[in-house]
Amino acid sequence: MTGFLSAKLFMEEQLPDLNQYLCHSDFEQLEAPESRVVEVFRQSHGARALVKKKYGGLGLDAEDALKIQLAIGSYSPSLAIASGMHQFSIATLQSLAIGGQGLESLMLEAIAKNNLLVASAFSEGKVGQSILQSDIVARPEEKGVYISGTKMPCSLAQSMDLLTASVVVRPHDHRDEYFAVAMIHKDTPGLTVVPSWTAPFLRASQTESIVLDDVFVPWSMLVNVDGKQAYHAHLAGFAWFELITSVSYLGMAFGLIEKVAAMGRLEGRDKLDCFCQLESQYLALKSIARDIDNTSESTLAESLIVRYHTQKVITDVASLALSRVGGIHYIKDSYFATLAQVLHAFNYHPPAKHVMVEPLNTYFSGHPLKML
Repeated sequence: MTGFLSAKLFMEEQLPDLNQYLCHSDFEQLEAPESRVVEVFRQSHGARALVKKKYGGLGLDAEDALKIQLAIGSYSPSLAIASGMHQFSIATLQSLAIGGQGLESLMLEAIAKNNLLVASAFSEGKVGQSILQSDIVARPEEKGVYISGTKMPCSLAQSMDLLTASVVVRPHDHRDEYFAVAMIHKDTPGLTVVPSWTAPFLRASQTESIVLDDVFVPWSMLVNVDGKQAYHAHLAGFAWFELITSVSYLGMAFGLIEKVAAMGRLEGRDKLDCFCQLESQYLALKSIARDIDNTSESTLAESLIVRYHTQKVITDVASLALSRVGGIHYIKDSYFATLAQVLHAFNYHPPAKHVMVEPLNTYFSGHPLKML
């Protein structure tokens, strides 16, 4: 059985209610701004899928996560993006829980017990800026910190129960600033969701801006992370992000090829070439997933290499498939125009390829990968 078909079967076994909903819902219904797809994901226990069994979750591993995201992507691009950010947040929390302060474990238990959805405001690489630097700043006071900053874009903005945010804590007494992770409840005063997504696709992913204006977080909800742990957490986080994002878009491409082939518009060698290219990228992602618990700079480099090649493969495959659809089908079925736009959006996820040209060329010359 192919990896794609195996993934769909796996989701049917692990998340049957979600699978049933996705299989029997129209694409337009799933992708509409008022779509219920995120709430169905929650109700179907998708939120606890990656949480380890010791915390009360389903305990799915990285390879299992790829299967779930691949299958979801083939049905609903919006849910793939939204659920992917939740799963990325869970993976990062579990990385921090190793040798952590106990708060991470308590939060994971609460997420599993109550099917909580977690949005992410972790820092992202920017040109000329360290990956340990965040644009969200925390001002310490006696009983906690006051956090200010903006995360844009941020998926799950409407449905999130918790926001996990990487912050830079800047003490009043001019001591060195340090990195921390804050866990913020959605109803905390000062946290505002600001509409910012006006594109006609991925509307059901609930991707908007999160503005934090002097949001108070007690010390009990702040995890201080030393430099070494912070660096490892970021390496693991970035590797997970690339893995989850890549397989989500790969699932969307599989869905497109499957539909065009079912129409009889993609046959013979062209059909074979498309599926072979997509399956090969899935195999490459699986090889990285098997080593994700031992993340190093090499693991992150490998995830970026596979991600950028996956972008090229998806572009080539989608271009061929869409050229075979025919003009009448293209203008009468919004699915095809939506997929054309959505698949191109893969290029915009951080870090963009042009940003990593120098670091990866240096890596290929035998030097360690240096993230920004």
